[in-house]
Amino acid sequence: MFAGSCDKLDAPYAVIKKGNDTTVEMQRQVLLEDYTGHKCVNCPEAALAARAMEESLNGQLIIIAVHAGFFAEPAATGDFTADYTTAAGDEWNTWFNIVANPNGLVNRTAYNGAVVIGPDLWANAVNEQLALPQEADIAIASNYNASTRLLEVTVGTQFLAQLEGTYNLTVCITEDSLISPQKNNNPDIGYPTPIIYDYVFMDVLRESVNGTWGAELTTAVDTTAAYEKVYTTTLNNAWTPKNCHVVAFVSKADTKTVIQAEKAPVLPEE
Repeated sequence: MFAGSCDKLDAPYAVIKKGNDTTVEMQRQVLLEDYTGHKCVNCPEAALAARAMEESLNGQLIIIAVHAGFFAEPAATGDFTADYTTAAGDEWNTWFNIVANPNGLVNRTAYNGAVVIGPDLWANAVNEQLALPQEADIAIASNYNASTRLLEVTVGTQFLAQLEGTYNLTVCITEDSLISPQKNNNPDIGYPTPIIYDYVFMDVLRESVNGTWGAELTTAVDTTAAYEKVYTTTLNNAWTPKNCHVVAFVSKADTKTVIQAEKAPVLPEE
C-alpha cells in the first residue's frame, strides 16, 4: 500500500538533498534494467559487468535488477526457492517482450534498433545515453520510521529542457545483499559452477511504490517550476532497511523512454 501527493512548486524551490550532500552537481544519470533470474547460467557474468560499469561511472549509472520470466521463477523445493519476482517486474518483462536472460534495457531506449539488448551492448548503449544533454534533474529525500517500518519518500523533479508530451515519475525500492543460490556456467568470473550457493544479489527490485508505470508528473513541461511528489509505503518485514534504496526515474508516458534517474538510500548514510 502507498499514498501519494503531488505539487508543482513555483520558484524559489525547496532544496531536496541528494542523499546527505547538497553540493552534488547536476548530471545526466542513466538507468540500466538488468533482466535476470537465479536459474540463468549467464546472469552472474552480466551482473558483474553491470556493477563494473556502475563503479567506473561514479554515480551516473543506476541499476535495477529485475527478476522476471522463466529463469526467475521460484521452485517449490530445492535450491531455488527464493522469490525475487515482483508484480511490476513481471509486467515490464511482458511489455518489453523479454524472452531470454540476461537481457537489459538502457533508459528503455533503442540501441542499434532494439530496446532489449544483451550485456555485450550495455556499455555502448550507456555511453550513447550519457553523451546526450541532461533534460531533467531528480532529488530524493527519505524518512524512515523503524518502529512502524513506514517510509516516506519525497521526490523533486525539475525539467531542464522544454519537452513535449506527458511525463511520468516511477518510484521503486531495491535491495542489496540478498544471499541465495544462483546458477553459473563460467568459472572464469570467479564463481563456482554449476551453482553458486552463497551468491550475493544486488540492486534487486522489491516493488514499484507508485504502480507499474509510475504516476503522471506533468502533461505540459514547465522548466520554470519544480515538481514534488510525496509517497508513503510500508517496507516488507523480510526486507533489511539498511540494504534498501529508493530509485526514481522520469519517463515519457507513451514511449516509456527514461530521461533521468536517481538513487538514494532508505536510511541516511553514516
